[in-house]
Amino acid sequence: MGRPIGSVNREKPVSDLLRVAVLSGGGRRLRVILEKLIDKAEQGDLQAIREIMDRLDGKPVQAIERSDARPLRQMSDRELFEIIQGGPAEPAAEPSYPRICGPSQAKRTTK
Repeated sequence: MGRPIGSVNREKPVSDLLRVAVLSGGGRRLRVILEKLIDKAEQGDLQAIREIMDRLDGKPVQAIERSDARPLRQMSDRELFEIIQGGPAEPAAEPSYPRICGPSQAKRTTK
């Protein structure tokens, strides 16, 4: 059984101990580690270069490619307004999976 939904793993003992060990001695160890990383990057180690760039500029955003999407310039004003308003006025087809929440779309008969 996994941890309960909503629980947050706030305790990170390994990270805490590693941070204390690296920063001990006035940060001398951290400087040594960073110097080695920079030396590897200067020698052309791509992983070291990526690590430095990720720390300086942040990781690049992953692009999501969609081949089914039409360019905005090819869409009519009506289509664009539908997108802005949250989709077309007609309801979407029923999902092929069972609903687990929300109102049921099934028609109810009264007796």
